[in-house]
Amino acid sequence: MALLVDITSLLVGALCVGGATLLILYFTLSRWWTRLWVRSRLASALPNETVQAQHAPGSVADLLDAIAREVHSGYSLTLAFVNTAERFPNLAWWTEPIVLHCIRGHSLANAIADTTPNGWTSDVALATRTLSVASNGGYGIANTLEKSASILRDREHIAHERQVQTAQIQLSTSVLSWIPLVIFGSVTTRQSHTRAFLFHSPLGLLCVIVGLLLNVMGRTWITRIARSNT
Repeated sequence: MALLVDITSLLVGALCVGGATLLILYFTLSRWWTRLWVRSRLASALPNETVQAQHAPGSVADLLDAIAREVHSGYSLTLAFVNTAERFPNLAWWTEPIVLHCIRGHSLANAIADTTPNGWTSDVALATRTLSVASNGGYGIANTLEKSASILRDREHIAHERQVQTAQIQLSTSVLSWIPLVIFGSVTTRQSHTRAFLFHSPLGLLCVIVGLLLNVMGRTWITRIARSNT
């Protein structure tokens, strides 16, 4: 009976070590798979509005650039906004109320002031303030819109880089936290005296429990830090 238990433990340990080794090599050496994993983690971690914005045909920055081109062509800012908004149906939830006020004869500044900011994101709020200030007239309206579009793109790039780094940290933590468990399984299955100490003595059981708790606490801690940075 004892021999059967030892053989079974040896087989289970060998399978665990082999499977863990393959997984670690697959995680660390397959760069393309890692990129796909990071993208999938980002897609699941980002808010719904951000994910929809990535798949949308145009962003807020693109809208501001398009309005700036219309202004360069000689259109007024109000008319440029109305003409451009039609080409961005994904932003109609924001632009349509403003466009309706403009069609009724209101200026762009008054239309923005009469619009209730329902569910506006930080990018939409910045673009709205830029359009409101630019509608007061003056020199360099198109340049102001282009600079705001550039700021929005920089903010999006920084946020994306932070999310990628967070996902990579989570990947590294996941791999590193499994290594002690693999070593633990390998040692306990191959060395009978170590197995007897860990499972049949109070000090050994204390070591096993403390090790598992530290492993779980480390994973939980890193997960909370990653969530707070997204």
